[in-house]
Amino acid sequence: MSYQFPFDTAFLPRTKLSYVNLPGILSDGKRDRSGRVSGYVSIQLGERCFLVFMRNGEPFHSARLQPGSRGPAALSEVLRLVGTEIERGEGGQIGYFGTGEAQLQAMLATLLQEPVVFADPLDPSRPEMLFPFLRERRFSGVIELVDGCRFHYVHFEDGAYRAGWFSDRDPSVPAAEFLRTVFTTAGPGLRCTLYPAFAEMPVQAGPGFVDLYRRIIGGVMRELSQATGRDTAMGIVRRAQQVAAAAHPCVGAFNVTDEGRISGDPVDSPAGLTDGVAAWVTEVLITASDHHGVDPAAIVERTARDSRFVLAEHGFFTRLPWALAL
Repeated sequence: MSYQFPFDTAFLPRTKLSYVNLPGILSDGKRDRSGRVSGYVSIQLGERCFLVFMRNGEPFHSARLQPGSRGPAALSEVLRLVGTEIERGEGGQIGYFGTGEAQLQAMLATLLQEPVVFADPLDPSRPEMLFPFLRERRFSGVIELVDGCRFHYVHFEDGAYRAGWFSDRDPSVPAAEFLRTVFTTAGPGLRCTLYPAFAEMPVQAGPGFVDLYRRIIGGVMRELSQATGRDTAMGIVRRAQQVAAAAHPCVGAFNVTDEGRISGDPVDSPAGLTDGVAAWVTEVLITASDHHGVDPAAIVERTARDSRFVLAEHGFFTRLPWALAL
């Protein structure tokens, strides 16, 4: 099973995964101006498909798709999984396809958002009922049509058709005509699902940004270990993680190992991840200050000094309750 998605240009037609250096594709835009293009990398591993979305040659989001399941995926997880599959000699496939940002935003809506459910009964596979229904309700969002392994996307705004992206459409065939063909030829096997659109393009915190916050949490824990002992510091960090994760689920994706390392691959926007880690650090240091007399500001200053410019750019320090000399 190989999923097919719409594209304008095949930068890398689908080929064996073992033939391709995925990190090289994802960093090409940094080395070569001609590589600063938008599109997606499709990685097929059996029934699992991973999509890495590119904007101006830079990866900005990744997601997974398989029968019965879809959602976000950490880019670092995708890179590790691809490396493992290549080492095992598994027969995965990969392709790199160029398309406009509007299509990327529509695709991400279907992968990250929950489907729209209407109170009134609706058979979305019958266009003579579907499109009048959407006009009456001034529907704005994305329609995903799945015809076997082919995916198509239709963008509606205020009940009117705005754009469509279709797999295997001959450019000489008008979009409206091709859309009618999809409904008439696919038959009962056509799957049609409605999703809310994103108001703006979602962006995922990249591996380097996630690793930065792993180092910050690890540094705070090492500072606390010197003041309170290793076991006490680890207990404070783990309890604070549970508290912060209640409001910031991305925090729960980190793992505080028994060896004192911080691992895990949280998936969130840069702002969402910053909010979560700042809440976690705040909870840790308030507890340590109240019960062990440590100076929270001094610990943050020592831990974050080497990365202060990046952290300041993303508003990390403004989310903490202490005045810092950085």
